[in-house]
Amino acid sequence: MVYSGFWRRFVASFLDGLIMLIPAWILGMLLPYVGGIILGLVYKPVFEASALKGTPGKAMMGMVVLSESGDRLTLKQAYIRYFCSILSGLVLCIGYLMNLFTAKRQTLHDMIAESVVINQEPPDLNYFQVWKSEMKVLFNRLSGDATTVSNAAGSVSSSSISAQSADVSKAIEDLHRLYQSGALSQAEYDAKKQELLSKI
Repeated sequence: MVYSGFWRRFVASFLDGLIMLIPAWILGMLLPYVGGIILGLVYKPVFEASALKGTPGKAMMGMVVLSESGDRLTLKQAYIRYFCSILSGLVLCIGYLMNLFTAKRQTLHDMIAESVVINQEPPDLNYFQVWKSEMKVLFNRLSGDATTVSNAAGSVSSSSISAQSADVSKAIEDLHRLYQSGALSQAEYDAKKQELLSKI
């Protein structure tokens, strides 16, 4: 691995800042005080855990973020790295300057998240499509917890729905027998069947 140096990473951060400038301004207008925070949460960690393995700024500079073992970051690692990057900048950016003196050119947040930034051409992917795909994964994980709760709450009502469905199925079978015997026309059969189905 060829670890990325301070200035290369600095330029990548500058490019990311330019990319986020207009979205940050728009979100700041729509959601004062929290717009920038929301953008940060759905930009850097989401891209770094994606197939792109880094932000668009890093991709433009030919860099990727990996775990120390060389694997793609998980969302959990990416968010740990993101929150710890705030810590890196707190005291005169000493956490960032550690890149100049560490063997793997790691910053403080790299060390905490057990990640490294290396010089490597990222996959040739559409940035927006990558971000959109990773956001779906994130929302699916978040909604998965909510679904577990709602499934538990809905288990009682599901049994009553199943019973109702069984009653409707039996009624449709009886209706079909009447139709086959000639007691109902095609139009009458279709209308009554649709009426029964609407009750499920």
